[in-house]
Amino acid sequence: MKKMKKISIILALFAGVFISCENNDFGNLNENVNGAQETDLQALMAGSIVRYTTLTGRDNLLKPTLYVQYQSQRVYVDEQNYNQAPASWNGYYVQTLSNLNVITNYFENTPNPDPKILVKGSAKNQLGVAKIMKAIVWKRITDTWGDIPYEQAFKGILVPTYSTQESIYKSEIASLIAARNMINESELAPTGDLIYDGDLLKWKKLANSMIMSMSIQLSKKYPAPGGYAAIQFNNALNDPNGSITTVADEAWFAHTNIPGFENPYVANRRNDYGLSKTLTDALQGEALSDNPTSNHTLDNRIKIFSNKTSVTTDGIPYGLSQAASTPLNSRAKLSLNIWYAAAPTAFMTSSYTLLNRAEAAALGWTTENALNLLEAGIVKSFESLSTKLGASGGAATVDVTSSGPAYALARKTDAATNLLKVIREEKWVALFPSAFDAWSEWRRTGVPALVPSANALNGGVIPTRYLYPSVEQSTNTASYTAGVNTLVPAVDDNKSKIWWAQ
Repeated sequence: MKKMKKISIILALFAGVFISCENNDFGNLNENVNGAQETDLQALMAGSIVRYTTLTGRDNLLKPTLYVQYQSQRVYVDEQNYNQAPASWNGYYVQTLSNLNVITNYFENTPNPDPKILVKGSAKNQLGVAKIMKAIVWKRITDTWGDIPYEQAFKGILVPTYSTQESIYKSEIASLIAARNMINESELAPTGDLIYDGDLLKWKKLANSMIMSMSIQLSKKYPAPGGYAAIQFNNALNDPNGSITTVADEAWFAHTNIPGFENPYVANRRNDYGLSKTLTDALQGEALSDNPTSNHTLDNRIKIFSNKTSVTTDGIPYGLSQAASTPLNSRAKLSLNIWYAAAPTAFMTSSYTLLNRAEAAALGWTTENALNLLEAGIVKSFESLSTKLGASGGAATVDVTSSGPAYALARKTDAATNLLKVIREEKWVALFPSAFDAWSEWRRTGVPALVPSANALNGGVIPTRYLYPSVEQSTNTASYTAGVNTLVPAVDDNKSKIWWAQ
């Protein structure tokens, strides 16, 4: 019932953008009488959330699944062999950030908002939710390219300067804190909220989990327990609103089998992709050739990731030089539970938050018990993936929650020799299939020990960024050049490192 209510809200809000009016005055022929006649901020908010969660295609969805070796290509193998190609960021700026920017600009620059707008959510709550969503999108863009148009974006500047990744991170962490603090649970919640359906405390928890995630991402630049990143992490950890520690508090978008609202994987050719042998070897916990982790225990989450229940499930070898000759039914249909219209998309999970807390404790940033948090994070991963992907109606309903505790205890034993390594390996598994986040984690830590494709087209290095959109070099040359110069090496290349990875 909740999903149907959400769908009804989506359709009603989108329909509400197009408000018709009788037009008898022909004095201004420049008006678009077929366009929106008044701004519906809630439709813009809903639209930005849907847009962000349904972005699809190789650049917007699939490439990172290959870079972190969640999946392998079996037909067109250029991406898993790291071809160099510019990538557009328009999907993030257009109808995502642009929508959210209209909302934040309105409330930040309108002392007395229109009462018709306030009946759909108080000013503080609409602004706070929009700012949290903006932080999520901005992190994705800068993590993917590096320095990007940020401060001068959406200001009518044709050739905006690029802001540094450091300034973007610090600005968005501050924005998340402000958003969390302004949200008022006693006031009206936004009707365009397609994530939490108006539960404002959960938005505050999401803000704190995002601050933790962004702070941990800066651990190479600010490693000290008393440094900037640790201070921001503790700010979020100790906030009385809490963070995401239960499956009920997790942020997911519930897709449905309606065109425009489907899980983004279904728009692509599923038969061209399958689980990577790297991942399936790691999950089977054996001393297999492609296992990049220290795990030696069967991980039953493989039954959710795959449509095969056998413990000898074999993924597609990674880095094929040409189309696979292996019969389709033996390997390629191994990721059906994510390649399904109603499979939900995760924004933030309890497992990822707890594992970030485990890492912060292991780094000496907090006084929490890292081993206990590692255990809790693993157990929550089994529960969350079972509840969300395992019950999404894909290949089969799979619940592996009960096997989580035993696996977590085994991994605590593994952690006795290298705690940080095991925490980071478990992030890699728990984040599946959120490959952009997993890719950011891997670029920061180098864990798990992924082996590049033997047929790499870029000299044998797993990509560390996307190339800037091709139009930037020709039309925004000065900003493009400045952005490239902050990379190491200073080349617009998929092997160059962005700021927080240097």
